[in-house]
Amino acid sequence: MNSEQIHGHLRAMKGWALEGWGRVTHDPWMRLAGRREQLLGRLEASLAESRRIAEATFPSPPRPARERRGASAQR
Repeated sequence: MNSEQIHGHLRAMKGWALEGWGRVTHDPWMRLAGRREQLLGRLEASLAESRRIAEATFPSPPRPARERRGASAQR
């Protein structure tokens, strides 16, 4: 689990708390904000996992010498 996944899970937990507080206070807008945070958190965690799998499956090719930083051919 990487930091992006952890951040996504924390955001989903924040949404869970907001939704619960909205239920306690009978505030429909707070509940809606909580559901939104939960969705965004789950999405963020899922995208982080997908990115990790894609980077492991398709490693980036090495860059040619002329594109590397600090190359002497820079003008």
